[in-house]
Amino acid sequence: MKDIVYIAAFPKSGITYLNYMLFHALFDAPQSTALIDSHFIFDLHEHLGRVPPPSRRPTYVKIHAPFSPRMPLYDRAVRAVYLVRDPIDVMMSAWDFKHLLGERGLLEASAKAHEARFRAFRQGWLASGGLAYPWAGSWVENVGSWLDQKAMPTLVLRYEELKANPSDQLERVLAFLERPVSRDRIGAAVEAGRPENMRRQEERELASGASGAFYRPSLAKGYAHGYRFVGRLHEGAYQKRLSTPERSRADAIFGSMMARVRERSA
Repeated sequence: MKDIVYIAAFPKSGITYLNYMLFHALFDAPQSTALIDSHFIFDLHEHLGRVPPPSRRPTYVKIHAPFSPRMPLYDRAVRAVYLVRDPIDVMMSAWDFKHLLGERGLLEASAKAHEARFRAFRQGWLASGGLAYPWAGSWVENVGSWLDQKAMPTLVLRYEELKANPSDQLERVLAFLERPVSRDRIGAAVEAGRPENMRRQEERELASGASGAFYRPSLAKGYAHGYRFVGRLHEGAYQKRLSTPERSRADAIFGSMMARVRERSA
């Protein structure tokens, strides 16, 4: 039975924001917000074993992997939403996440050493087409795999458009999923997904010390240094963080793929 709906994105592309709003639009369980990844939109990287057996109702799953017939639950998949974010903004979120993970020597580095590590990370990102998580492939490989596949209907959604017009874009996603809801409900979901509301949920999870939609006990070191999952929400990093030569390299490496994304998401 075809019942699986993939909600997919390269890591650190804003999928938690999308799923946070989808949860509030699709499910009547606001008291269970901490359980989004484990009971509602199942994170296949952490909670594959919790996915229920096939049924007539859609089952929503979160995945960061490149598209492949070897993906978990592929034989049950009926459609997908693929979220894409500017690759340099993704780079910055990945860099911040290294701090939250408490990567060895990073949190304790001097300012000079920290800048040297960031420069090396930045150069590696550009040279590899956005490789930070080998299991996810590079940004270019991951995005390309989802744009190239023809196995299932896929809605391509740009994170920047979702942030700029969350109500309209969420309505677009729900229409694609054949789960339309009222404008009032969409408005409530968008309100729930405001950064300050997501941050409050994260702080509640941190205070409880239990895994939730954001917090994991394994991230305690990064949290102790002030880092958060709902972090700085980078935008415009292409201009803010790259030198002129680096921007030229980024255009050559990511430009054609971003043009394809813009065409598919229009």
